[in-house]
Amino acid sequence: MNKQRMIVTDETILIDFRLLFKAIREEKGNWKKVEKEMEDYLKSFSEE
Repeated sequence: MNKQRMIVTDETILIDFRLLFKAIREEKGNWKKVEKEMEDYLKSFSEE
């Protein structure tokens, strides 16, 4: 069974919370950077 870890719509990213916390840990707790990266990722879909 395949696991779905992320769903992206025009206005929303639904993400497995484990992926989000992993990204924050990788950035040494810099949640603002992770937030900006997620915002940029979402914007990249609306620009296509």
